[in-house]
Amino acid sequence: MSDNNTENRPNAVIYLRVSSKKQADEGYSLASQDVSCNNYAQLKNYNVAKIFIDEGVSATIHLWNRPAGKAMREYIEKNNIQHIIVVKMDRLFRSVRDLLETVDELTEKDIGLHLVEFSGQSLDTTSAMGRFFLTVIGAIGELESGQISERTKQSVKHMKRENKRFTGEIYGWDCNGDDLTPNWHEQCIIDYMRDMYYGYGCSGYQIATILNELGDKGKLGGKWRSSTVLRTINYEFHKSRDKPEFIKPTWWSSAPFTDTIPWGTTEFLNLYPIGKHKPPHSSPSQPKPTVKNGANNTQKPVETFSGEVKQKASERTDINYADYIRNWDEF
Repeated sequence: MSDNNTENRPNAVIYLRVSSKKQADEGYSLASQDVSCNNYAQLKNYNVAKIFIDEGVSATIHLWNRPAGKAMREYIEKNNIQHIIVVKMDRLFRSVRDLLETVDELTEKDIGLHLVEFSGQSLDTTSAMGRFFLTVIGAIGELESGQISERTKQSVKHMKRENKRFTGEIYGWDCNGDDLTPNWHEQCIIDYMRDMYYGYGCSGYQIATILNELGDKGKLGGKWRSSTVLRTINYEFHKSRDKPEFIKPTWWSSAPFTDTIPWGTTEFLNLYPIGKHKPPHSSPSQPKPTVKNGANNTQKPVETFSGEVKQKASERTDINYADYIRNWDEF
């Protein structure tokens, strides 16, 4: 219908939304929503003044905060709009609170909300019974959404426990079908990053600079950034590599910076006395980024850790990290 339609019919707007390509493939396409809503408007003899479309927008975002939702609100306030037509409630709301607040606002302005597909029928909030049923199905919808979220979280936890693929590519892990197995070379680099951060006090930016200059790449071949370094070193899923079904390579125990920083560490340990070790990036053939040690010289007593950690710390005070990481392919 045209915006210039002058027929003496109630004015309505149509709201369409898809949050992903998957929804479009499963029958929630914009085209199918458009047809359903326009057929409903024709049945009700409404004049469709305008159609508003949100693509790739989640229903968890309040309707009035979405690009098309915000534009629709402004439009209905400036024009003589009596009705909003949408296919299903999940195109508009995820929480009962958002539902009730929005319906109350529309009711005050004498604007009806129409759900085209409601248990094989339509639902109109211009009636008291319609508003009642909308509240009920809103509560049920929120419950179902919460249950789906809980099941999803439990499913992810289960897949993590079983070392099954639960997300995209993870640095430090390889996909073998549906199974995740440690990539020991990448795990070695992770321990290097953890040691530089928690043992030497280097920042995420400094570590990323060193890795990039040494030519080490992220899982998808990109450059390291401070944010990706910090996420990687603090991702405790990497602890799963210690499960008995994963056999560490023979060179692992002799690598100078493996298994030094205990998992769960959240603060700078300062394991190495200032000035006693070589700089982390000391090769004359490579650019030398500015790498500072910890903010203070107060060394946390190594005695607070296990004998193995103390031994590792003492062994590595003279390690040339840059040369080691540059030649790690020999393992």
